[in-house]
Amino acid sequence: MTQIEREAWAILLILLLAAAVAYAHVTTTTEEYSRYNTDWNGTSALPAEEIRDLRNLDTAATLLILAPDRPFTAEEVGYLRTFLDAGGRVIVADEEGTANSLLADLGSTMRVRPQNLASLERDRADPGIFAARVVGNTSLFAGVRTVLVNRPAAVTGGEPLLETAILTWEDADGDGRISGDEVFGTAVICAAEGNLTVLGDESLFINAMLAENPQFIENIQPIRVDSIHSRTGTANPIINTRLWIQETPPAAAAAAALAILPVAWHFGRKRDD
Repeated sequence: MTQIEREAWAILLILLLAAAVAYAHVTTTTEEYSRYNTDWNGTSALPAEEIRDLRNLDTAATLLILAPDRPFTAEEVGYLRTFLDAGGRVIVADEEGTANSLLADLGSTMRVRPQNLASLERDRADPGIFAARVVGNTSLFAGVRTVLVNRPAAVTGGEPLLETAILTWEDADGDGRISGDEVFGTAVICAAEGNLTVLGDESLFINAMLAENPQFIENIQPIRVDSIHSRTGTANPIINTRLWIQETPPAAAAAAALAILPVAWHFGRKRDD
């Protein structure tokens, strides 16, 4: 191999590496809960499938509404009611209380009460990361005694499924210590009404927490994530364009044609020569 050929191969290798780095940069994001965020606060490692249509949901799969940030239309609420009535299981994971309007529309008495719960009964330096006890009889927590949670919110109404220890308090000022008007007490952070479950901790599904509660994640498989209302999407235009092409057959066909065209032109030119 000549010196010129070696330099050409070196340049090609550098270009390929640069292209790989650029591709990784434009096809990932740092948005919290995003399926395209590979960092600790993303959900790229969550074994789940995204769906964008609430009609004709498969009752064999758990529907997860994770950190919802968009309102549900009356039609979408109707789809969820039909799904629940048919035996489908819905988990709403919310810490901000955004899902309360949906819960009301579904006729549920459960509500999310935003709180910054902390506990002295922990094995971590951060009092906001602690174990909650399973107190309800449900297949969601089969084989599970405790669930590690991360600054969860309280859930009122329904049948309690997860409860904190008595040495828990609402850390309103965020200083990690019980002070002022803060008092110890237990709090329900997960409850259910039939097949509808409300979980006051969105972080159970992020990459950093999946290894902490593996049995729970296994119990709710297979999972379908409602990506219409959940914060699992992305604002990255390149990712969204790629997804649109994948989900739109004419666009996918056009993209394939554009990729093949230069090759066809090259071979056609060689034939003419």
